[in-house]
Amino acid sequence: MKNRMLFVILPGLLALTMSLGACRGSDSSSRGGATTIRYFTWTAEQIDGIRATVAEFEAQTPNVKVDVQTAPWDQYWQKMQTEIAGGNAADVFMNQTWYFKTLQGAGAAEPLDDWIKRDNVSLAAHNQLVVEIYTENGKLYAMPQDWDAICIVYNKDLFDAHGVPYPDETLEWNPNDGGSFIERAKRMTIDSRGNNGLSPNFDRENISVYGFLVQNSNNVGYWNFMRMNGGDILTFNDPRSVEAIQWLQDTMYKYFVAPQQAAVQSVGAGVMFASGTVAMHLNGNWALGDLEKQCAFNWQVAMLPSGPRGRSTIVNGIGQSVFTGSQHKEESWTFLKWLGSARSQQILAETGTVFPSTSTYWPNYIKFWSDKGRDISPFQKEFDTADTFIAPLVPKWNEKDASVMKNIDLVFMNRLSAKEAGDAIMADFAAIGN
Repeated sequence: MKNRMLFVILPGLLALTMSLGACRGSDSSSRGGATTIRYFTWTAEQIDGIRATVAEFEAQTPNVKVDVQTAPWDQYWQKMQTEIAGGNAADVFMNQTWYFKTLQGAGAAEPLDDWIKRDNVSLAAHNQLVVEIYTENGKLYAMPQDWDAICIVYNKDLFDAHGVPYPDETLEWNPNDGGSFIERAKRMTIDSRGNNGLSPNFDRENISVYGFLVQNSNNVGYWNFMRMNGGDILTFNDPRSVEAIQWLQDTMYKYFVAPQQAAVQSVGAGVMFASGTVAMHLNGNWALGDLEKQCAFNWQVAMLPSGPRGRSTIVNGIGQSVFTGSQHKEESWTFLKWLGSARSQQILAETGTVFPSTSTYWPNYIKFWSDKGRDISPFQKEFDTADTFIAPLVPKWNEKDASVMKNIDLVFMNRLSAKEAGDAIMADFAAIGN
């Protein structure tokens, strides 16, 4: 069985003031006999599926209309915190693993337990890991919607063109010699004259195709490798965490299988992969729709390479919450109950939007992509067999994450060693405090 470790760390409070009695509440309205509620989300990748389930909800519930509003990821959280402080956040908002406890420090989400009991709603079919994420002090604050994991996405056409076996679950990595994963990546790193990274004639100054791409990302980057090496993902100077981050730097400057970070940041990881100049990179299943739109080649999915302590993947889960300041809580709950219903979950799966929280429809999601020629089953296999973990939820995470991003950037720019960066990050953590 896999180890589903949850990090239980006391959350800090946002520096927000909130007086729901004095505020005007969420900006929703009643028109034409129907109540309009605002629903706020950041997921542009999922918007088609979201609109499909909203449309069916409105058809079945004519007395409630849903105004779907979106914002890019970074802007979303800034706007959420501002609107929560002002008491005019959306009636229903999309919640996320990393930010749940921070928002709860400001009293953002209404507990759902009384409604669940009153309407006899069962969550037994939902992914219990996601249920646990949004449970605090025995109360549930978000309706589970979906889950995601991290896998390798690879350019199958490139592998075929160079006669190299596709990545599979037999690959492994280690911080000593790189492992079989680095060997595979070298075979797929091609210079301008057609030599691969294993050739004595390989020209590392003129690379046309890279075997792998590394991002400065906790989610689709270093956390997975730190965990697979036995490191603590919050202790960046842990020797095992240092080894994992150093290995990622080595992919660029020792093994020469990954583009340097300046190029990745300039062009963008997704654009580099879609351009056909990268054979493999890490991504989550939330990005499948974008991959399908952007890539003109045959892309496929493989499980992450196994590390010294086995295979690990971060698992995130989205939940939907009712704002405590909503003026239309009953209508918001009606919509929230729909989002967690079997039919809504089925819509999200059958439109290829997400792995729904309800496991009954996981095969529908896999079939959607299979019908397009994409085998995405490695995501579920990894969830079923690998060590899974969720993001650590800690006080002042925005400030701490800024230090992590800054220092890991310097590692990936080859301006700091992983050890130097780890020490700097932990010094910042101590200064920031809890």
